[in-house]
Amino acid sequence: MGNLKGRVKRARQEAEAEGVVLVLRDGSRRVFTDMQVWSEMFLAKTDLYKGESRSSEVLDAVRQATPECRATFEAQYGTITPEVQIVAGAYKGAWVEVYKLEEDGSVTKLRHEGGSEEAERLQEEARNSSLAF
Repeated sequence: MGNLKGRVKRARQEAEAEGVVLVLRDGSRRVFTDMQVWSEMFLAKTDLYKGESRSSEVLDAVRQATPECRATFEAQYGTITPEVQIVAGAYKGAWVEVYKLEEDGSVTKLRHEGGSEEAERLQEEARNSSLAF
């Protein structure tokens, strides 16, 4: 029996060394590859541009993780409640739509009409961003 426990322990250590380990509040652990995590984070943000939420084992596990584990995860991979902005040009009305993935996995949408203070602030922010196209 001791040999089996040793093999299980070694297998767990190898999985944890090569993956992202999430310690859940119930004491269990979930292990994902680094590629799985980056992929899910990218796809979750991409779906936000369509105003949609996606089902994700990774995000669900982070939601159930201990506060310390979640903080470590988000420091490395980013927040699991990202926000994206769609900024319309002046010829389209200069509005800004903001989509946010909420804690429960739902998506909220805010629309700031062109000419509003918030739309102008967000447009200026987008112009000054190094990520703007």
